[in-house]
Amino acid sequence: MIPPILHQTWKTDDVPARFKGWSDSWLRHNPGWTQMLWSDRTLLAFVGEHYPELLQTFCSYPAGIERSDAGRYLLLHHFGGIYADLDCECVAPFTRIMDEERVVLCHEPAAHLPRHLPYRGMPYLLFNGTMASPPGHPFWLHLASYLPGLAASNDVLDATGPCVLTSAQISYPDQSSLAIHPSALFAPLDNEGLNESGSTDVGSASLSVHHWAGTWLEKEQRLNLSRRLKRLIYRARHLATRGAQLSLDEARSSVAPEVLERAPPEGGNIAILVPLRDASEHIRPFLELLQGQDHPCDRIKLVFCEGDSTDGSWEKLQAAVEPVRHRFRDIVLLQKSLRTRLDRKGRHKRGLQRVRRTGLARVRNHIIEKGLDESDDWALWIDIDVWSFPGDVIETLIATGRRIVVPNCVLYPNGISFDRNSFVSLPARRDHRYYRDMRNGLHQPTADYPGRRLLSDVRHLDRIDLDGVGGTMLLVDASLHRGGLVFPEKAYQNLVETEGFGVLARDLGVRPLGLPRVEILHVPW
Repeated sequence: MIPPILHQTWKTDDVPARFKGWSDSWLRHNPGWTQMLWSDRTLLAFVGEHYPELLQTFCSYPAGIERSDAGRYLLLHHFGGIYADLDCECVAPFTRIMDEERVVLCHEPAAHLPRHLPYRGMPYLLFNGTMASPPGHPFWLHLASYLPGLAASNDVLDATGPCVLTSAQISYPDQSSLAIHPSALFAPLDNEGLNESGSTDVGSASLSVHHWAGTWLEKEQRLNLSRRLKRLIYRARHLATRGAQLSLDEARSSVAPEVLERAPPEGGNIAILVPLRDASEHIRPFLELLQGQDHPCDRIKLVFCEGDSTDGSWEKLQAAVEPVRHRFRDIVLLQKSLRTRLDRKGRHKRGLQRVRRTGLARVRNHIIEKGLDESDDWALWIDIDVWSFPGDVIETLIATGRRIVVPNCVLYPNGISFDRNSFVSLPARRDHRYYRDMRNGLHQPTADYPGRRLLSDVRHLDRIDLDGVGGTMLLVDASLHRGGLVFPEKAYQNLVETEGFGVLARDLGVRPLGLPRVEILHVPW
């Protein structure tokens, strides 16, 4: 049964007057309930005492709403009862659900969904402003297991809010222990104050109403004069410095149309393609790593391409492959010199990226031209400084049934995505912030740019369609490469190399796929 306890949270013990009427409504309709108001301090002490394994995650949240979200799930697990946001008003007694042995949840209003569901690929969204539960229900621990891996998410909805709640519900093994109701139960009105019929009426099926006083559905704001002026200035700078750009028509003309329509290959011959420079320390460990994975080595061809190294990488590569050559289907050694000198520690500086990434695209395309042939079903790009990945990662990538797939490259398990080139673009206007992040014709956003989501931002999802892709590990149907879909050396949509490749593939009808929960580890230097 659900105990008669009402949990609510606020920053301090002093609840603003605008919430008082809504808060009082709960005991008016449900006399005899115990009402517990949790401040930031008392919630912190509660988590530290009862869920110390989650304390580091709880303390890492930058926003109070994230602590409130995480805390409400743990309160319902520990005490059971009803959780309600302060802007939720009780409109009827809760007696009809208090005998439930299940967790009681409802959907978000349908009007909220178009903004948040399409790019996440979720079927619906659950409301976390009012929830009910018996104490000790294991669903909440299942949900809590998602939280550490999402602590650094760029969106509170994914970190602790309705999106992770929904993913946890969908993945929970015992669906019979969850009662999922229409939005009318706890949230009959959307953030515009309308029900699904477009009226303001609250029906008899509703127990509470959410007034969206602090809604996470931010309304669009008009750009003020200052922002418009900034946009003009930054856009003018970009147009003056953008350099050569690749058009879709130009790119399409170089790709054989028939390869775009093919199904994924059925064969298991893999060509692992590895560009390297000044990587002598990684060569032998990388070869050992490849020999320890599950895919048969006699189905794997290794193609290495070295260029411009100053640490003896070419000589060490030649020596390292000879003892293991017989284990693989083939080993091909290539060289490609770009005659550029880039300091490794400073290689990520914005001003260097046009030269650096254009050069990387040239190297990758050289590998495609010289290293792939008709015997190869798949091309698997791997950076040589990837030091760990699951033994079954090749089978996992192929099993998706998609022709371009990337896992989530991180520095440590559950960490922020290291390969920021794998991203999904959010529908957003190209405002001054977009053009401010342009350098030499490439869009190079900072980590807090609101128009992208990385794989670590949506780790509660098993898979997500991507726009840009990274190359730390990238599976590609080899026929796409052989048919002319290669890495842009001129900027396409203000992106080059792997990012440009992903967006170009998308525009040609081959959408890349990301696997947020399949992690590979990159060395942290």
